[in-house]
Amino acid sequence: MNKVEIKDKYLSMFNGYTHNIPVIYSSMEGQYDGQLFVDSVDDTQVAILFTPFAFHFVAGNAEADNIIDMLDEIIFKQYLAETEQKEAIVFCPNEKWDIVLDEVFARHNGLKDNRLVFRLNRERFKEVQAGQKALDGMENKLLYEQANGAKKEYPVSRIFKGTKCISFCSGFMLGKGHGEIDVATEEAYRKMSCAKEASITLINELLENGVEPDWCTWPYRIESQKLALSLGFELKEKVPVHIWVEEECGEIKF
Repeated sequence: MNKVEIKDKYLSMFNGYTHNIPVIYSSMEGQYDGQLFVDSVDDTQVAILFTPFAFHFVAGNAEADNIIDMLDEIIFKQYLAETEQKEAIVFCPNEKWDIVLDEVFARHNGLKDNRLVFRLNRERFKEVQAGQKALDGMENKLLYEQANGAKKEYPVSRIFKGTKCISFCSGFMLGKGHGEIDVATEEAYRKMSCAKEASITLINELLENGVEPDWCTWPYRIESQKLALSLGFELKEKVPVHIWVEEECGEIKF
């Protein structure tokens, strides 16, 4: 496959995705670096985007000639063989692609899981926002930051106790009018509504700037799911995802 530096020409290849939109387009639109490969520069049938976050995406014609070997070669024999991070999490836009990835990952003892995708009910969020009480003895700061390889700033809501940041919620990936949310709280301050307060501030900032907040998590992240629901998010879909981690799946089979 051919690596392309100018991605604009291939934006429409990923139109079939209903999930992970900010993850895809933050790389495609240049907020983060990412490697895009296509089978042909002039007559493109297949594309694969490798993002800096180990989340990768296939697109195009799942019935293209030699598709199984093509993806095996680019994902396992090239990308994973050359990268230090021996891990790949690969998404697809539809059932045809899912079947293709089943076969590709089976060659290397790959794993399969689901990613839970939530959509914000804005009316419910307004109710949550109106009922939220200020945190006692803590300060909430809305900042714009540029870290972890980002080439553009993104909003972060941080909760401080004194000078220490104890919780944050960031819209760290922005693309195609969507923002991917990341949230974390130090263990000693959990169950004190810190994450909820930071999330409300961040979501409001995204909405005021015309950005749709996206909340995605893994099935085992129960607390993340509970927080999403408490903010007014609703489960939209369960997305199949193919995973390969060298420690669990063993070495690549050449």
